[in-house]
Amino acid sequence: MDVGQYLEIFIDETKEHLQSLNEHLLILEKEPDNDNTINEIFRAAHSLKGMAGTMGYKLMQRLTHDMENVFSEVRNGHLKVNSNMVDVLFRGLDALETYLANIIESSNEGDDDNEDILKDLNNFLQEGGASETKEEATKNNDRAPVSYDNDKYKFKNLKFEDHEKRAILRAGEMGLSVIGLTVYIQETCMLKGARAFMINRNLEEHGEIIKLDPSAQDIEDEKYDFVYSAFVITKEKPETLISVASSVSEVKEVVADYITISDEDKATLAASAKLVKDTQGKGTKDSGSLKASGATTAQKTTAKPVVNRSVRVDIDKLDVLMNLVSELIIAKNGLVSISSENEISTDSAYHEQLEYLERITTNLHESVMKTRMVPIESVVNRFPRMIRDISKKMNKDMELYMSGEDTELDRTVIDEIGDPLMHLLRNAADHGLEDNDVREKAGKNPKGSIFLDAYQEGNNVVIEVRDDGGGINVENVRQKAIDKGNITVEQADRMSEKDIIDLLFRPSFSTAEQVSEISGRGVGLDVVKTKIETLGGEIEAKTKLGEGTNFIIRLPLTLAIIQALMVIIGDEKYALPLGSIQTVENVKVSDIRQVEGKDVINLRGHVVPIIYLSQVLDCKTSDEKQDELLVAIVKKGERLGGMVVDALIGQQEIVIKSIGKYIKSSKLISGATVLGNGEVALILDVNSLV
Repeated sequence: MDVGQYLEIFIDETKEHLQSLNEHLLILEKEPDNDNTINEIFRAAHSLKGMAGTMGYKLMQRLTHDMENVFSEVRNGHLKVNSNMVDVLFRGLDALETYLANIIESSNEGDDDNEDILKDLNNFLQEGGASETKEEATKNNDRAPVSYDNDKYKFKNLKFEDHEKRAILRAGEMGLSVIGLTVYIQETCMLKGARAFMINRNLEEHGEIIKLDPSAQDIEDEKYDFVYSAFVITKEKPETLISVASSVSEVKEVVADYITISDEDKATLAASAKLVKDTQGKGTKDSGSLKASGATTAQKTTAKPVVNRSVRVDIDKLDVLMNLVSELIIAKNGLVSISSENEISTDSAYHEQLEYLERITTNLHESVMKTRMVPIESVVNRFPRMIRDISKKMNKDMELYMSGEDTELDRTVIDEIGDPLMHLLRNAADHGLEDNDVREKAGKNPKGSIFLDAYQEGNNVVIEVRDDGGGINVENVRQKAIDKGNITVEQADRMSEKDIIDLLFRPSFSTAEQVSEISGRGVGLDVVKTKIETLGGEIEAKTKLGEGTNFIIRLPLTLAIIQALMVIIGDEKYALPLGSIQTVENVKVSDIRQVEGKDVINLRGHVVPIIYLSQVLDCKTSDEKQDELLVAIVKKGERLGGMVVDALIGQQEIVIKSIGKYIKSSKLISGATVLGNGEVALILDVNSLV
């Protein structure tokens, strides 16, 4: 049978279960007697085993089966959790992630049987007195049918329609049997609709299903409580059908027996048939009851309605929707442009409709943006495991503390931010935190702390990665930069502490004395900076010698539609992201001073360097002398910059369009936008300008 239609669901569910196992194993290592954690781990492993079996991934099923056995022994109190066991279980999770990666790439789990992990898992079972032979494990995986205490289950006057009773009578006349089965699916099953579908497909190979209770549609929609009944016309025995249904994984129990029609029902059917004949087909619709010889099956339970509050949507579909919203905003801007140019201002009805369209497009944009927002938790929840592994590998005691995991970012940003954060955390673990004995001598807690905090700040999300380690030795960085020829001694003397720290973000710059497996190859921070600036964000570092280092990342909430200040420079229009602009000032030319050959202004106690955009962008400028300059004050981290522009157009909602690969654009340009009148305006990258 083709299970390809369930592959995407399987991949998504498996990722969630693996992440849950990772998180709960970390808790279990610290709290080995936490019953809730043990139960969660067992449920996740059990579900993984069943899902892998359903999809036909035998190696994955076998590994999860052995892991489940270990969890089961822990749950039953026969095994005690220790660090060695957790190490082996984590190796098992890594192997499962490798299987999943193979499945994502080729729909095939590969051929690595991970015998070393299976052997280690079974060693734990032997210690707990619950070992299995390989043959027994295979038998358990294949779910050979077992006998059940059928006296627990009774038919409770299940109602059948007349046509179903006639089918049962005809089956008897043809020498066939009707068997009623009640199937109990495990409560931990994640795909009970798919599981029932597979069971029914197997049963149909041995007969014809004439009734399902609840209905086929309800079963498909998962509107049943893990138990349903099927009635099959077949030549097989009940034991055979029990075996067929039990061969599907995550089936807890199956009970079955022959179905017979009572004499009373036979008489009713005969009378009904005569009535139908006499009244030209107008028959009765009475329902009667069936009896099972041996009186065996399960009680019918009332199915609770399943209410799903969320749906999985392919990101490509959201991208299409986002593009349509973008085009709508461009169309709205076009109408605004036409109204201002043609002075339709006298027509109040037109303006009311325009304002209404503006409200609708803004609300639609916000709604679409919310559907694209994903909690940052989906990225950061894999880091505690990484820090644990680094801690053991480097023999350094350390702990990762996280906050703000529910802070949301656009899906496109989320997909790209994982690697930069991993670089920063590895740096903190390797370079930032000192060895345990060094920390102790300095009067610190021997166990180092790394913090990952996320929070929203205006239209940005801020992520901080900090540690309580030794901090960055600025003098060492200064000397290293001089030795490598990055800067001259004269330049170094003029540079502030912050300028020196920023040298760490240059390509191939590393202060590590030796290369380790964790970091020190000089490819970390420049990669981080490049990736974050590609996302329209910025990064800065703060440090205090002996107390620790803090890397601060600021990212835009979205990369698609932003509020911008439209300006004129020369005879061209440009957009400055509004989130970066602090104020717009009229500055007298006489107030401009020079510091180290650069123009600056004193703005309420802050020295702000002036950037003449017309010169930077090579725009045509007027030769007329001006007494005042129009300056947009922008902020990058803690730095301010004054962008000199010729005129302001005003605030506008703009759609960011990629320039594409055809133009090898300068870093000064972050993209382009289409204005209401069809003109293209370039969007300036404030980070690069400052």
